[in-house]
Amino acid sequence: MKSLLPQKAHYYIYIFSIILLVIGMPLSKFLMSLSQIILICNWVLSGHLKSKFSSFFNNKAALVLSSLLLLHFIGLLYTIDYAYAYGDLRIKVPLFILPLILSTSPALPKKITDLILHLFVGAIIVASAISTLILFNVIHRHIVDIRNISIFISHIRFALLVCIAVFISIYLMRGATQQKLKIVYAGITAWLLLFLVLMESMTGIAALIVVVAVFVIYKICRLKQAALKYSILLVLVGITVYSGSVIYSVLTTEEKTDVVDFTKLEPATKQGNGYYHDTTAKAYTENGHYIWLYYCESELKEEWQKRSNMDFNWKDKKGNVLRFTLARFMTSKNLRKDAEGMKQLSDDDIRAVERGVVNADYQNISSIKGRLHELGWEIQMYKTTGDANDHSLTQRFEYWKAATGIIATHPLIGVGTGDIKNAFDEQYEKTNSGLKKEFRFRSHNQYLSMAVAFGIIGLLWFLITLIYPMIKLNKTFDFLYITFFIVATVSFLTEDTLETQAGVNFYAFFNAFFLFVHNSKKD
Repeated sequence: MKSLLPQKAHYYIYIFSIILLVIGMPLSKFLMSLSQIILICNWVLSGHLKSKFSSFFNNKAALVLSSLLLLHFIGLLYTIDYAYAYGDLRIKVPLFILPLILSTSPALPKKITDLILHLFVGAIIVASAISTLILFNVIHRHIVDIRNISIFISHIRFALLVCIAVFISIYLMRGATQQKLKIVYAGITAWLLLFLVLMESMTGIAALIVVVAVFVIYKICRLKQAALKYSILLVLVGITVYSGSVIYSVLTTEEKTDVVDFTKLEPATKQGNGYYHDTTAKAYTENGHYIWLYYCESELKEEWQKRSNMDFNWKDKKGNVLRFTLARFMTSKNLRKDAEGMKQLSDDDIRAVERGVVNADYQNISSIKGRLHELGWEIQMYKTTGDANDHSLTQRFEYWKAATGIIATHPLIGVGTGDIKNAFDEQYEKTNSGLKKEFRFRSHNQYLSMAVAFGIIGLLWFLITLIYPMIKLNKTFDFLYITFFIVATVSFLTEDTLETQAGVNFYAFFNAFFLFVHNSKKD
């Protein structure tokens, strides 16, 4: 098949399509789809298909990487829900298309690959700037949760892209020859790190920490002076232990409850109205204070309606019962839930409760300490009541429990490509899960998702597609590839990264781009 256009034109279209894709990843799902349609059409119309497929089939790394989609086709042989299966396959087409096209297209010079990296970082800066303007209400948009500031893709996928942009900025900074450029790249890196903290994405922050830890340990182990090496390691261990103790202290705040003599609780408020004391609800605490002690609903309702237009008996802006949000918020400040306690709340406190803020420590919409505190509260509630509903972390415990139950029933080849949702629904019913139907999702762990769909055999296949291309192409010491690899594999622990368009494109593109297109120096 001969091309209708000059090969040079196809070459420029190829570059343009990749640029469109890297800009679209953080900014537009439409651009993500459009770029790949252009990539495919351009690849086919440029001709020499026989030569391209020959090159592809001779490239073992590309074959193994793209075989992940083949695994999903094999899973069709023993699935029942074909509608779900075809939807899943449609999302995962880039797992095959991008390795095929990027491994068989003309090589790109370093100035072009660096241009692509620059444009990707630029798109991330634009997306992060928009999110920040939303966060600080410069761009008016209704947000009640920090996750709402990512308006183009899910905040978790966006956080992964930000992580990659951080390390690309470091790579560009190291390669810059002018001091001014180094300062610019350093500033970009600092901003992206700050933004990652503002996002409160625990997955993104965890991935970043793991990457840094790997590189620091690697550099230390290469030191030739034993005394210096072990001194630095000792300092790092001390920092790690201290940081761990601080995090543990925040996470276990709810385990340190007040010492209360339940036989001597005051029966009435200063206005003479009776208190409600639920001495059996000891599991419900906020900052270690019991929520359902010293509660007078009549006074709370009367005072609340004086200061807010929101109905006391309805819901806050997060969709939770407002009076419960108010009770938790006041308890976190160690206030009695009565008229006197209400008078000690500021107008900012009232607005925070309206937004659905349940703890005064979470009042700033972005707070890592507040996020850790919230996770600690979720864990404590789960341990004492078994309730995981509407709690992102403890719901995952239920998802993982359901996933391992399905794997135990279908250990070798799983349930197939299309029956994952049905398998989870059946497992939740079988185990009488306490999760409400609206919270019954898949495993939120990519490794478990692979094992559920394709069994232990499929999980091993997936791990081979992860590891073999890196080893085959000797990328284990390639700075950009190894940072991407760690970010991706860490995200797989708490997310079904490959179950959404943004996640699939993140994984498929950067994997193929750093393996077959971009060649950074070994370090």
